This record gives sequence, C-alpha cells and structure tokens, in this order.
Amino acid sequence: MSILHIPTAGTPYNFTEIARATLGLFESDHVQDNFSQTLKKYFNVENLALVNSGTTALFILLELFKKIRTSPKRNEIILPAYTAPVLLLPIRAAGLNAVLVDIDLTTFNMDVHKILNAVTPQTLAIMPVHMFGLPMDIAPINESIAGQDIFIVEDAASSLGSTIGGRQTGSIAPFGFYSLNRGKNVSTLAGGIIVWKDQRYSPIIEELVAGLPPVSQRAEFLMWLNFLGLSIAVNPLCYSLLLPFIAKFKYTTLHPHFDSFAYTNMQAALGKTLWRRIDQLTKRRVENGKALMQIFTGKPGYTIPKILPNSQAAFNQFPVIVPNLDQRQRLQKKLLKVGIETTRLYEKPLHHFFPELNPYTYDNYPQATYLAERLLLIPTHAQIGPAIRQKINSVVEALN
Repeated sequence: MSILHIPTAGTPYNFTEIARATLGLFESDHVQDNFSQTLKKYFNVENLALVNSGTTALFILLELFKKIRTSPKRNEIILPAYTAPVLLLPIRAAGLNAVLVDIDLTTFNMDVHKILNAVTPQTLAIMPVHMFGLPMDIAPINESIAGQDIFIVEDAASSLGSTIGGRQTGSIAPFGFYSLNRGKNVSTLAGGIIVWKDQRYSPIIEELVAGLPPVSQRAEFLMWLNFLGLSIAVNPLCYSLLLPFIAKFKYTTLHPHFDSFAYTNMQAALGKTLWRRIDQLTKRRVENGKALMQIFTGKPGYTIPKILPNSQAAFNQFPVIVPNLDQRQRLQKKLLKVGIETTRLYEKPLHHFFPELNPYTYDNYPQATYLAERLLLIPTHAQIGPAIRQKINSVVEALN
C-alpha cells in the first residue's frame, strides 16, 4: 500500500507565488489591472472582468441578459442535465428558469442535436458547459439560433486551457466565464472571470461588477490564511499526513446559496505570478489526459469521451464510465491502494437534485442519469507524472 496519497485536484504553488500573494495584501488595485491585462492577452479578448467566483460571473451575465432582452417573457436558460448543481443558484437568484437538455454519451457534453427541441419563445440563453475540460462544439449552436434573440454563454469553469481551433474555450461564444476556485485547472483559491465580445455591453457589466461589495482587510487576511493552508494541503506528503483533517473541508453537500463580492488584490497578485506557469500547468493536464485516453482505450467495460476534432482538452479530471458498478468500486479501491484518489463529483444529475426539473413519471434525461451513476474521475493535475500514470496503467491492466 502506498504511503503517499495524490489529491484529486489542486494547483501546486511555489515559494515565489506564495510570497507574491502575501505582498498582494498590501498593494493597491493596480495589481488587478495588471492581472486583467495578462488574462486578456492569454484569452485573446478585449473585454474582461474579475469577480469572486464563477457562480458570481454567471449571475452578472444573467443580470446583463435581463437588462438587454427584447421581451420579459424570455426567462429560460438551457443547460445540460449533468453539470454542477451550483449553476442553478445564480439562475434562480436572477429570477430565471432552468431548462435541461440531455447529454451525449459519446462526448460527455450536452447533446447539441437536442438543443433545438428545447428552444422556445421563452428561451433567453443557451449555456454550453465544457464538462471535465472537454471542449464542446459551439458552432452548431451559433448556427441554430442565428437571427434569434437568444444569448450564448460558455461555461468554461472547468476547461481553462482547453482550445477549439486554437481558440480558448470560453472565448468563442459572445459571452463566457471561468472559475479560479480551488478545484479548477488554475486556482487563486477562488475567483471568477467574465469575458464578452461586444463593447456595447461593457458599461452595464462594469457597473454590475463595481456594485459588488468589497472585501474587508480582515476577510482578505483570512482568505490569505486559507490559501496558505491550501498550498500546504495539496502537497502529497502533507496531504497524506493531514488527510483526516483535510477531509473535513471537502465539499460533501449541495451549496444552498452563493455570496457575491469583489475580487481581491491578494488573489490578483497570486494570479499574475501564477500565470507565468500557465503553459506548463496546462501542458501537464493535456499530457495526462492523452495518456489516460490510451490506458482506457479498448479496455472492456469502460467508456471514455470522444475528443472534438481540432481541439485540445486540458482535463480538469479524466472521466471514465464504468457500467459495472462493482468494477468501479474495485478500480477505486485499487487506485487508492497505490495512493491515487478518485472522485465521482456529482453523484446525481440536476433533475435528481431538483426533481421539479423533471415533472414526469419517467426520466426525461436518461443519459445524464446513466453518466452520473457510473462516472469515475481520475486526477490529471500537475502533480500527476509518468510514474503515477504507470501505476494507473498497472491497476487497469490487472483488472482486465
């Protein structure tokens, strides 16, 4: 049995990044302007705003859509039936309704062909989600709603670094957002990024962002302490030693609400420095994802996603469907025995968390249910290297 345990997620921070975050506690807002410019260059966008979370980023965009919609009757947001349950919170906080579309078991993303059937005169926006870092094709959605008063907003919260045709996911549609939360591809402990194409919307978005309450000095210091703890916890040795304590801080329940506030200078200072390694961090996720694709390809009993042509998947975690539930349990136990933690993420689809989204006597989103009940996620972050990948390969080979 392995002594060291590899966490399922987490950005490894170096001393320079920790020191830079500390100095950020004492800096002015210019550090946020600098970080914003770095992000604009990276995403190749002209318009960008920073907020405290991806959830807040979505809420800001929904408030924008309400202000510029052609009819108040447009109040429905189309999204996949399997995705983060927290997405329902900003939709409902904005006074809007969620409409679900089943997922495609070939791509593990929203079934593009079923989107048209979900569009009605009440549709305000369609939200494709690049689940697990898997790029989803946006072009057919753009084509299907051309000329209609419907917005498209990309949820790239878990796909930072993924590209389609060389363009960053999240920057392809007219609107997009990212998350910098602790479990995402790159983390400044928390944070959200909003991007949009049309300059006409900038005054409204900037006003909404400026209206977010600022973080007090005490709260920012406590945030820094949390970041310091996280920087220790993601180290495999520390993670293994502190596992009983760390387990108490893992997400185990559905978020009942979300808080919106301004992004902090401490986080911006960390992000600016962290972005010097963005290509390295992304490259490792891409490499690990490709290696895991090879490991599971052709293995009986496993289903892996098809990657969109002309795209790059910077996997947040690697998804594999194990139809035999006993086999999934054995795989989890064997991987844990060699020190590799896995997760099931969301164990239910959205309409099981929120039954009112499926007001039928039958399951209207069976593919999403199938995925949720049989999914296993394997870590792909920067601390996964060739030696760890070989352990995974050995376990999978031994089970077949």
